[in-house]
Amino acid sequence: MDTTTRPMPPVAQPAIDTSRASRLVATPPLPPRPRLAASKPGTGHHPQRHDIQGLRALAVLLVVAYHLQPDRLPGGFVGVDVFFVISGYLIVGSLSREAIKTQTIRLGQFYARRVRRLLPAATVVLLAVVVATVLLMPVSRWRATALDVITSALQVQNWALAFGAGSYAEATAAVSSVQHFWSLAVEEQFYLFVPVLLLGTVAAATRLRRDPQVAIVWVLSGVALLSFVHSITYSASNHDVAYFATTTRIWELAIGGLAAVGVLRAPGRQSVRWAAGWAGVLAIGASALLLNTTMAFPGWLAAIPVLGTLAVVWMPHSPVDSTRPGDFWHRVSVTALLGLRPARFIGDVSYSMYLWHWPVIVFFIHLSGHEPTAVEGVALVAVLIAFSWASTQFIEAPFRSARPRPGRRERSSGSRSAALLAGGLVATSVVVAAVPLAYVSIRAASASTAGLDADHPGGRDELPEDLPAFSEGVEVVPDPIVAADDRSITMSGVCDSYEPGVTDPAACTFGDVDSDQVVVLVGDSHASQFSTVLADAGSDYGWRVQAMVRAGCPFNASPLVVDGARPTGCVDADARILDEVLDLNPDVVVTSAMTPRGYADALGWTWDDTGELVEGYRSLWQPIVDAGIRLVVIRDVPFPTYDGPDCVAEHGPESTECSMTRAEALPEGSDPLLLAAEGMDGVSVVDLSDHLCNDRVCPGVVGNVLVYRDNHLTDTFARSLGPVLSTEIGLI
Repeated sequence: MDTTTRPMPPVAQPAIDTSRASRLVATPPLPPRPRLAASKPGTGHHPQRHDIQGLRALAVLLVVAYHLQPDRLPGGFVGVDVFFVISGYLIVGSLSREAIKTQTIRLGQFYARRVRRLLPAATVVLLAVVVATVLLMPVSRWRATALDVITSALQVQNWALAFGAGSYAEATAAVSSVQHFWSLAVEEQFYLFVPVLLLGTVAAATRLRRDPQVAIVWVLSGVALLSFVHSITYSASNHDVAYFATTTRIWELAIGGLAAVGVLRAPGRQSVRWAAGWAGVLAIGASALLLNTTMAFPGWLAAIPVLGTLAVVWMPHSPVDSTRPGDFWHRVSVTALLGLRPARFIGDVSYSMYLWHWPVIVFFIHLSGHEPTAVEGVALVAVLIAFSWASTQFIEAPFRSARPRPGRRERSSGSRSAALLAGGLVATSVVVAAVPLAYVSIRAASASTAGLDADHPGGRDELPEDLPAFSEGVEVVPDPIVAADDRSITMSGVCDSYEPGVTDPAACTFGDVDSDQVVVLVGDSHASQFSTVLADAGSDYGWRVQAMVRAGCPFNASPLVVDGARPTGCVDADARILDEVLDLNPDVVVTSAMTPRGYADALGWTWDDTGELVEGYRSLWQPIVDAGIRLVVIRDVPFPTYDGPDCVAEHGPESTECSMTRAEALPEGSDPLLLAAEGMDGVSVVDLSDHLCNDRVCPGVVGNVLVYRDNHLTDTFARSLGPVLSTEIGLI
């Protein structure tokens, strides 16, 4: 099965889980600077809210701390929710007040401000990531990074992650250095439509002679309610995808806007405000400590940090510049704490800190080969603060201060300039990212035709002690740059997750499709990786091959423990597959599956105990052998401790970095398939280990063929095992 890497940490290579770690960052809201209610009605002047700057600091530090030490702060990803609420409070509130007061919104100026505040700093980070990737990362990583830079520049990174979150192919991929741009995309998509929505609401209210403020409250409330309900229902069924979707996040931005437009008034009592502020911070802190990525988040759980943030921004104790600094409630308030100068400094540079922190961590892990220790984490934070200050001073501030002079012509000119700036910056990111992408595409096109031949025997023979894994002057195939796509015929499309009664069996029938000799392949993707081998043998020797494989589902009657629960989806599907197998009555059933260690390392999925797993296999096998059908078990191949394509591309095929000892790769008693087959009549075992390892080592390149594309065999290497596998199964 295609699998995810664990949330960071631990990270063996710089491969960080795209479906978990990537969801943990957010885009800090940008200026306008946080402000209190108008000090003089009608003047439009608002004193600064230093406490909200401090709240931004808290949010970004939660995110950074999570990425550095996720086991210590499992819910640090709630910083995203804090940022969204603040953004809604500041920006939706500002837009709403303008619409209510003037019956219009100067859209050109609004988007010009967003461009100047967002794009210059973001573009510098994107360009730096492209350059660093080309200089420091193996070529096999260039394509994915370039595509992520392009989707980030186009503000659709969240949807790229959402559409890939349920894909095992995406889950296997190494983490992108710019995947944190997803939250920036969510905000910008929201701000594409919300000004138009507010304009339409005010226009309708004016035409109907209704209060525009009340109309905005009703509309924002409806939008927030619909989004919240959608977030709850979708998070319960597919929270990996729901995490990145704009539609599940709109309510967080909208509820901040509701607080700003005065849906309720903050209580006047200082003690109540004091208690609300501390309760809000405690709710955020508790969320960071108690929530984790296995929960159905955002869903209703996101309401905890959202309401906590709302309590802080909506009911301040007093401005930090209080005229009564000796007041007891003020001195012990959250407002005073968040308004301290160090917190305000971090808040001021929080956007740049957010932009830089993730690439810095990813490249540190790649170069060091390990996740940051506590001391290294402190050093990285110091580096981040320096980067963030420099970025704020020399990139953000100059562009942010470049405002047009008053006057219609000047404002129009400023909007056009911002549009040209936006187009130029986006185009620059796309063009720069397209250079390594084009190089990879050209190289991939020339490498795609290489295959098995006399110079590339792969694992055709057992490995003697003196057999070199590769030959000087002979290229390794598949080229690491295309290895990720070198997969078996069932590892994409409908056959990747066979659904009994739904999937058309003909779509997953291979080999000699008219033959009366039938072999059925069942199991997870570690069985599926042998589908091309069986299909080729079927064509050569007159067998019909019926694939009934399900990625992530071993052919077993014992449910996995996933995220603390025991979902029965795999077990129920396997029971129906068993019925189809018995109805088909094939000559042979072939099965394989990833070991529990592989499931735990890749996905964090487990079973309660090995004995339960062994019995789960036997309970599905017994009806098959009782029906007189031969059952062949393929021992699982070693689970690599390195990323095969990246390692070989970076270190070369001869490197010991790209290998494992046999003892490490094939520990005794690690494969329940072997334990289940032991002593069971009608069941035979095919062990291919000697074709991947000699007595000492299991290299990453065998017979000039790259062994792994991730934790699966490359299809090229699997096909090199065809003769021995076909003979052992009895297809020849």
